Amino acid sequence: MLEAISKLMEVQRLDNLIADAEEKLAGIPEYLETAQTELETAQTEFDDFKGHYEKDLSEKNEIQTSYEENKALLEKAQLKLPEVKNNKEYEAVLKEMDVLKKIVGDAEEKLGSLNETVDKFESEDAGVVSKLENAKKTHKASIKKRDVENTDLTNELAANKAARIEAVVGIKKSLLAKYDRVRLARNNLAVVRVDNETCTGCYIKVPPQLYVEVVKGKELYQCPNCQRFLYHKSEEEDA
Repeated sequence: MLEAISKLMEVQRLDNLIADAEEKLAGIPEYLETAQTELETAQTEFDDFKGHYEKDLSEKNEIQTSYEENKALLEKAQLKLPEVKNNKEYEAVLKEMDVLKKIVGDAEEKLGSLNETVDKFESEDAGVVSKLENAKKTHKASIKKRDVENTDLTNELAANKAARIEAVVGIKKSLLAKYDRVRLARNNLAVVRVDNETCTGCYIKVPPQLYVEVVKGKELYQCPNCQRFLYHKSEEEDA
């Protein structure tokens, strides 16, 4: 195989490794995205749960206070009734008692409902808190895993960049510049195999004479369609 092609293939291999590492470093791993989503969901559920619980608990406490105050007034009115001296006062006390009885009755009914709700919240509290704590632990572990991977990727990236500097030694600057232009224009793939008279980069058939010259491997040729550099491997070389 032509030495220039062999050198370009090695440079391309390193460029692919470099591009892959840079992409991974710039992105967020799927497992971390999943952990982040699960944490956000658990946090939202916890916040909603806590908000509803605190609202109902506060309402329960307010009604409980009002209930006790009105119940005390009702008891006071009941004690006052035997001391009433005329019908007008008697009717006024009865009316006051009727109003207080309704207020106390409504409060008892509301307290019964709120007690059930608050008790239900308190019974479910441990599960909601546990889900959030587990999500936090998973997210923390995922961040730690990502940091370890990023450290490894950073080291690999530095090593491959250093290896690329050595790999380009001996390649003409004009050829390297042309290779870089094609690579950037063709999704980081500038050197491809020609197989059965077909460029495996763009899958267009190359002219028969060009294919013959590429097979000879004496000169450097590019695909007329995609401009990628072409090489050929025999069955013996593949084996």
